[in-house]
Amino acid sequence: MNLMGRVVETPMGSTIDSVRGGGYWVCDRDRNCREITGLWEAEEYVRERERGLAADSVFRPT
Repeated sequence: MNLMGRVVETPMGSTIDSVRGGGYWVCDRDRNCREITGLWEAEEYVRERERGLAADSVFRPT
């Protein structure tokens, strides 16, 4: 993977890096990564993943 530079790193540890030749390399905090074509799509992917992670960590009384 030929990365050009970091676009964003979230407080939850997800990252978006630009890829030489176009596209974005998106990784979650566990370093599960995938290439995504557009920046908007990359941001949405991160947002959805982090929203799911945050929902899983919320305490729910029984």
